[in-house]
Amino acid sequence: MIANMLIDIKNVGRQIKQSRLHVKLSQAEFARLAGVSRATINGIENGTIKEIGVNRLNRVVSASQNLSLSASMPIHPDRKSASLNLSFPYDWSNSAMPDALMIAKVVERGLFEDLVKVAVHYGIAALRDAVSTFAAKNPVASPSLNRMLSNIETGLRAAA
Repeated sequence: MIANMLIDIKNVGRQIKQSRLHVKLSQAEFARLAGVSRATINGIENGTIKEIGVNRLNRVVSASQNLSLSASMPIHPDRKSASLNLSFPYDWSNSAMPDALMIAKVVERGLFEDLVKVAVHYGIAALRDAVSTFAAKNPVASPSLNRMLSNIETGLRAAA
């Protein structure tokens, strides 16, 4: 009975790696989406992890399934996320999403590349406002988001 409950971590790891690579995410980016460390993702993908809790494994598998779902969604060029070439279809359920909500969703996901694209398209002030609003409600995310915002501002100044 218990033998039927065992999970083939190596097979799960291969599937997770395949999903992650299909959408061109690094292990670090995927780990942030799953709420685990990059070392955990590396260990799962390479079959070297010795022990993992059910809740952590569930977060990783769920994040991988979400990647597969987002990758299978058709790309609509009329969607803002597609026109900005963002890595995730933030507006997949609402192509008429207001700009401020789109920016807020990008900030919430916290992918650096998408934050840069938003800053370039909408301006650094719009991104700064969204980061401030999100950080006020999520103080744990504040240092990371503010560091990314600072790096983006520095990069945009250097590019100007």
